[in-house]
Amino acid sequence: MARGTSIRPNPYTPGAGDRPRALVGRSDQLALAESVRSQLESGYSVNSLIYVGLRGVGKTVLLKEVAERLARAGWYAPYLELRRGLAVDAALGAAADRFADQLRPGAKLTRRVNQLLRRGGGLQVLGNGANVGSGRPAPAYEDLARVLARLAEAAREDGLGVALIVDELQAVSLASLGALVHVAQELRDRLPFAFIGAGLPHLPSYIAKAATYTERFRYEPTDNLHDQEARAAVLEPAAAEGVRWDEDALAKVVTAAAGYPYFLQLFAFEAWEAASRADRNETIVLADVEAAEPIARRQIEAGIYGARFEGATETERKYLFAMSDLMEAEGDRVRSGGIARALSRQLSAVSPTRDALIRKGIIHAPEHGLLAFSIPGFQQYVARRRSDED
Repeated sequence: MARGTSIRPNPYTPGAGDRPRALVGRSDQLALAESVRSQLESGYSVNSLIYVGLRGVGKTVLLKEVAERLARAGWYAPYLELRRGLAVDAALGAAADRFADQLRPGAKLTRRVNQLLRRGGGLQVLGNGANVGSGRPAPAYEDLARVLARLAEAAREDGLGVALIVDELQAVSLASLGALVHVAQELRDRLPFAFIGAGLPHLPSYIAKAATYTERFRYEPTDNLHDQEARAAVLEPAAAEGVRWDEDALAKVVTAAAGYPYFLQLFAFEAWEAASRADRNETIVLADVEAAEPIARRQIEAGIYGARFEGATETERKYLFAMSDLMEAEGDRVRSGGIARALSRQLSAVSPTRDALIRKGIIHAPEHGLLAFSIPGFQQYVARRRSDED
């Protein structure tokens, strides 16, 4: 990794949603998606598949991998990332443009997608109505069902299917989510159609508010990596570049990341850069990790931790301070009732604050009545912020 023309590219990807060079620890989740494809191509119906997990654990990477695998198999499988302010119709229209070029040439499904695009791309689906070639607005539910049904009917003639792959499901309104789920439920019983999504841990209860019978969905957890998986995520990309990790260096990165995939990529990335600056071209050693750690932690504090803390209201920050204080004595999980007592409030009075923090992804409920911070190390950050304010 010497400087100059001989420097090797850094194989680690700490960007949001960037696919790691070694996608480890997700074989079970990918196998479920493959089972969905097999079942539908064989003429059976399947339940919707929803991946749930904290931010930064790789749900977006997982969904994109599923979309790519289905597209390679000839399916129409657009990946949509939903966020506030982005209409589902615009997202689906853009996805149609991207996927039209990836579909199997000559297939009826391909012709159907191109036909829809030639009509002006009116794949307007939720929000302000639709105009799929008709020139007149249609109710959101009716239009979405019609577009996807036509695609799935064409796919069935090809022995293929259609999958709508939707990220950040908790970001849409209950009304829009209800319409989306309603369409998925209607199509799954008669056509080769799959609804595959992802969202934060509270997504199952949010979906249940939007539609009935969603308890039958397959909710698949997507968690932090175990130590062996974390080691593989670090070692395999380096080995592909002819570089090895010293055991002490590897152990320190795995410990520092605490199984959190984003942190793992970030620490490994900065260690690689430190080794490059030291003109080491064969082995990353402990000194490289020690040089990288303060750089990585500054990025975490300024970006990940800081963004979440600054996005909290004053009331929410008081809740976070009380939660952090309790953790000093009780460990990394505390009872919501204990936080209410620490704030000298009734549990019902602070529940809206708790729920808002859960929706923002800052805290989560690993068990009923227990709360934890969603990102490793955030408790220590909150404690320092409290000390600064005091």
